[in-house]
This record gives sequence, C-alpha cells and structure tokens, in this order.
Amino acid sequence: MNNHEPGLTSAVTHALGTSRIAALTELADRVAELHRTSEDAGTTEVLLTPLSGSAAEKWERLAQRHPGDWAFVRTGDGATVLAMDEVTEAGTRDPAAAVIYPELHTRLVSWWLVHAWRGADLLTDTLENLARWRITSGAVTARAVIEEAGSLVEEQNAITEAWRTGKATTAHPVKRPALVREVLSPLLLKAEFGSRMKGSHEKLQATNVLTLVKKLTKATGEDRFTQWYDLLSDAAHPAFGARIAFATPPLQHDSRAVTVRSYARSPTSLSDGRSVRALEPTVAFAVADSLIAAGTHLLDLLDDGLALVDDFGLTTSAATLTRRGYWRDFHPTRGSRACPCGRGKWSACGHHWGSRIPTPRTR
Repeated sequence: MNNHEPGLTSAVTHALGTSRIAALTELADRVAELHRTSEDAGTTEVLLTPLSGSAAEKWERLAQRHPGDWAFVRTGDGATVLAMDEVTEAGTRDPAAAVIYPELHTRLVSWWLVHAWRGADLLTDTLENLARWRITSGAVTARAVIEEAGSLVEEQNAITEAWRTGKATTAHPVKRPALVREVLSPLLLKAEFGSRMKGSHEKLQATNVLTLVKKLTKATGEDRFTQWYDLLSDAAHPAFGARIAFATPPLQHDSRAVTVRSYARSPTSLSDGRSVRALEPTVAFAVADSLIAAGTHLLDLLDDGLALVDDFGLTTSAATLTRRGYWRDFHPTRGSRACPCGRGKWSACGHHWGSRIPTPRTR
C-alpha cells in the first residue's frame, strides 16, 4: 500500500495515520510474495478409499490385469485393502510407502494451497477496500481474515503435532506408514470436508468461528481480536456498526443538550481555520488493525506450513513413489547441494526420519 495506488488519497493516508500505513505497506509486500508463490500453482490430490468385501474383490480382479500399475497394503486382519495406482519402480519395492505417502503428501499440498489462495484473496481485498475507503466491504473481508487465520492456527497446530509424532516413528516397512496415516489422515479429512451446513457428517463438524477467534487470540497474545471481531461483525450487518462506519464520533455541545454526528462517504476531519484534525474512523481502525495483526500471523503460518509440507514430502520421498505429477513434488538430493525446499543445503534441512520437524523462522 503506497500513496500512488489508485484510491489511496491523502485523506485516507491522513485518516489511518503513518504507522498504520507503514504496517499495511509491509503487509502488502508480503501478500505480493504469497501471490508470486501460489498464484500459478496447481496440483492433483489423491484420496484413498479403504476397500473390503466385494469392493476389494473387484479391485483385485482389476489389479491382476494391470499388475505393474498398483501397490497395495492390507490391514492387520487382511480384510481391508488400501491400493494406489501409478506407482514407480521404487514404489513397487516399498508398497506400503507407495500407497500411503503420495496420498498424504498430495492432500497436504492441496490443504496448504487452499489456505494460501484464500488468504491471498482476503488480504488483497481488505487492503484494497481500505485504500479505496470501502469500509463496509472492508469489515466483511477483515472479519473473514480473522476467521481464516484462526482456522489455520487450529489445523496447522494439529497437523504439526501429528507429523512430529509420525516423523519420530521407528522404521518398519508397514507399521511406520500405517501410523503416519493414522495420525494425519483424520485431520486432513476434517480440514477438507468439515462443514457446519445442515446434513454435514457429525464427525466432520467444522469448528465454531468464535472458537477459532479464541485460538487466534491465544496463539498471538493479541486480546483485541474478540473486540475487533464483534465490531466488524456488527459493521458487516445492517446494524449499529454499519452506521458508524460512515460517521464521525459524536460531538456534544457544551450544554450537553445537543449532540452532532457528521456522515460522509470518505474520511472526515475537523478544522478550526488554522489546522485540520482527522476524526477517528472507528470501524476503519478496526479493519486496519485487525488486518495487520491477523494478516501478519496468517502469512507467518503459511510460511511455516509450506516448510512442513515440504518436510513431509522430502522425508518420505513421496514424489519418488508415484508417477503422478503435482505441486511441490520434490525429490531428495544429497550432501551440500541446495535443498529443493529452498531453505538451505540438503544436509542442514533435516528431511530424514527421526530428525526435528522445521522450526518457525525468526520473525
């Protein structure tokens, strides 16, 4: 956000103040980087369905006709099959890994991309709404940014802990892939299909947004999120908050008999003939301040989340086990070569079983 952007007039700059404009400009630069990373990305996700009974028998007949295309793994009792097609030669030598790791990695990639695309859209729209002084729309999109940041806090924390458990698991050709899927798959299933719409599955109920706001508050230590969210919600509806979005604070006569409030489509100010003082735009401040706080944390989470996705893919060698191409389908390298994840040398990035998962970058 800079003074040359369409709609960012001197009145808007004056109304928001130099410190907010500086923080919004820094945020806009980071959003532009997120767009460059994710805008042209596309991927393919694989979701496995456990097969049993007649469905398993039908798959076995099919697999017998194309034996080189499939890898499969059975549950402990042998009654249920998980099968994956498009396996590589390396995958045929490690069938449980070939079945499980490409599926989970493609799901992790799509999980991250959806949050990245949604976050980039909401952040960009809110920045533009502020620049053009569209405070009604800004209240709607800023509230959604808070919700998106809270959702990512909840999901990413759970996925991080699940992968921490999985990565520390003792080597075993079947048990380790099975445990990794056991801890990660339910989390990804809820993230992908969770909903609060009527008729949604009771085990896939999405978390209430107010709970997400509380989780964001706890994660950031910013206790104004609840206050911001309440005001933005009121401004997003035809209620008190919507009216004061275009109004000055009440100006009371010395007698207290009369109170005056001015309404305007653009930022308002008060002049005594010698100086001009911007009148506090309460809702616009809430849009800007919540956007800076939630947006900054959201972008930090996305940075850390992509590192986690890459760590999973490179530790498990998921992309070497499938012939399918997808975004971030990196192959491991060796020694002092640059790591495909782009975060340093391969030897220093720790993409191997038993090592620590990536730690958040210094903020």
